[in-house]
Amino acid sequence: MNSKIKPKMIWSKVGLICKPSSEQNWWASHAMAPTAFLYDSQTIRVFIGCWDNHGISRIGFLDLNASNPSDVIKKSVSPVVDIGKDGCFDDNGVFPGHVYSHDGIVYLYYTGFQKLFNIPFTNFCGLALSRDGGNTFEKVSEVPIMDRAEEGLFTRAGTSIIYESGLFHAFYSVGSSWYQIAGKERPIYQINYQTSADGINFKKVGALAIECDLKVEHGLGRPQIIKIKKKYFLFYTRRTIDFRYRIGVAESYDLNTWKRIDSWLDPIEHGNISEFDSQMVYFPCVLEVNDKLYLFYSGNGYGKDGLGYAVLHLS
Repeated sequence: MNSKIKPKMIWSKVGLICKPSSEQNWWASHAMAPTAFLYDSQTIRVFIGCWDNHGISRIGFLDLNASNPSDVIKKSVSPVVDIGKDGCFDDNGVFPGHVYSHDGIVYLYYTGFQKLFNIPFTNFCGLALSRDGGNTFEKVSEVPIMDRAEEGLFTRAGTSIIYESGLFHAFYSVGSSWYQIAGKERPIYQINYQTSADGINFKKVGALAIECDLKVEHGLGRPQIIKIKKKYFLFYTRRTIDFRYRIGVAESYDLNTWKRIDSWLDPIEHGNISEFDSQMVYFPCVLEVNDKLYLFYSGNGYGKDGLGYAVLHLS
């Protein structure tokens, strides 16, 4: 097989949806780390990290027209998930990992940040549940559902799930080391995989799913699992060493063996120098709506310059 032949699915980059600015006191800027689900037949709800004036993120949402995601219908007026108590794993910010609806419950996995002294921060995975369709959420615990473990001393977060054959299959970033690039310490992390009976309780160790290539990148962040027809795809952020962060993707038929096909996303490249995504195409989230796949992503500054999307027409 000719390795230069790309898949037949071709993405069409649409561009900027909106650039949040001074929405509320708690939401001064950013549309960080979008994760979306079909709220109703006409509405896509996209949960995002919303920054205050101190750079602390809380989780809010944007409601978009399901037929035309460029059309913003509604913005949240208060956080649906707030930061944790002082000293907790999420006291310095929270942002969405993945949203997933199962048996009438909406699971919102999120990443909690905590500042430290000897290293810049840690981030571990929390979970909030909604029993009213995604309007209000309650944290299942004030401690992480994926806490520090040998596989991830500083990072076990960005958890994404899919329910298959009676199990929650979880993909998440793990990291235990740092890499100095351009005089600044950057975390190294890759993607691991494990299963859970309830989507809440997880083992302390998973299996390696996708390895980071330190020649070109220092982290594979916030994976997003989706099944398209009979194949699984895992989308993720590639934190490249040139700081022009990109989106990557891998494919699998069994959730265990993965093949990276990052070139599949070549059409979703950086914008021109004056555009909102000239430096970052970051935090992918893919949602299937009718005969289309929407790929939402954050632009420059981890979403400071706005939220964008691309579309793929399925045949």
